[in-house]
Amino acid sequence: MSDGGRHTLGRWLRDRARATPDRVAIDADGRLVTYGELDAGSDAWAAHFHGAGLRRGDRVATLTGNTPEHVQVFFACAKSGLVLVPLSWRLAAPELEYQLQDSEPSIVLVEEEYADLVAGDPFRVEPGVAPDVDVSDDDGLLLIYTSGTTGKPKGALLTHANCFWTNLSLDLVTPMAEDDVVLQVLPQFHCGGWNVQPLLAWWKGARVVLERGFDPARVLELIERKRVTTIMGVPAIYLFLAQHPGFDEADLSSLRRAVVGGAPMPEALLERWAARGVTVVQGYGLTEGAPNVLCLPPEDAARKLGFAGKPYPFVDVDLSADGELLVRGPNVFPG
Repeated sequence: MSDGGRHTLGRWLRDRARATPDRVAIDADGRLVTYGELDAGSDAWAAHFHGAGLRRGDRVATLTGNTPEHVQVFFACAKSGLVLVPLSWRLAAPELEYQLQDSEPSIVLVEEEYADLVAGDPFRVEPGVAPDVDVSDDDGLLLIYTSGTTGKPKGALLTHANCFWTNLSLDLVTPMAEDDVVLQVLPQFHCGGWNVQPLLAWWKGARVVLERGFDPARVLELIERKRVTTIMGVPAIYLFLAQHPGFDEADLSSLRRAVVGGAPMPEALLERWAARGVTVVQGYGLTEGAPNVLCLPPEDAARKLGFAGKPYPFVDVDLSADGELLVRGPNVFPG
C-alpha cells in the first residue's frame, strides 16, 4: 500500500503493527486488542468501504461510543483517503439529521445502542485486504462538528497533516513513551478523543485504556489497577475526581501527568491535585486547531497557576487589534 504524503496517518498503524504486532494497543474493559489485530481490523474495514463503492474523499459517518471497532474505522479511513465524521450520541435525532445532511456521508455506521437515533449500517465487517490508495498529506481525515460559533454547529475538516503536526507538537511538550498507559474517557466524537493522547499513543506503541464513559470511582480504581501514567480531561472531570471520597487514599503513584483543556482550571483545584503529587498540564485549544494551540509545560505548572501557557511548537499566535486570538500553523484546519 502506498502513501502519496509523508505525514499520512495510515502508515502509523502499519509501521507499528509491523514492529510490535503482539503489543497491546487497546484495553477496552479487559478486552485486549493488539497492534496486529488493530491493523488487520482496519484493513478489513478499508476493504469493506472499497467494496461498497467508497473512494478517496468520500465520508464515513459514525454514531458510536468509544470502541476498538471505531478506532479500526478511523485507521481504515486514514489508509483509504476517506473522511471520518464521528457524530455525537448526546444529540437529539433532529440535530443528528442536520449534521448528516450537511456532511453528506456515503455510508453511516451506527452502534446498536444508538439505532433509535439514526438509521445506518451495523459495526460488523468480514476480514479483507485494504485497497492500495495514494493518500496525500492534505487529504481530509476528520470532519468534527463544533458549536464554538453562533448558529448551527459547523463541520471543521482536519487533514492528515493537521493531525500529524498537532501530535508531533504535543509529544514535544508532553512526551509519550511506549511504556505509557493512557486512560481515555473523552468521547471519540470530540477532537481531543483522537488528537490529545490516543493517536500519539498508537504512534508510539503505548497502551490506551478505552472507556465508554466517565465515572469517578471507576477512574480512580483504573488508575491503580491498570497503572495509568497519563490522562486528559476537562476541569469538571478533575473536580469530580477530587471530590470523590476515595481521592485522598487512591493510589495515584503511576500517574506521571494529567492534561486539562476545554476551560480554565481553578487554582484551588490545581493545588488539590498538586498536593497528591500529580502534575497537571494546562492548555488551550479548539477543534479548528486540531486542537492544540497553547500549553503550560510541566515545569511551569506550579509557578504559573491559572495560565494557558505558550504556543505549541510549530504554532504561532497573536492578538488582533480587537482582542481576537489569531492562530497560525500546520495544525490549523483548511476550512
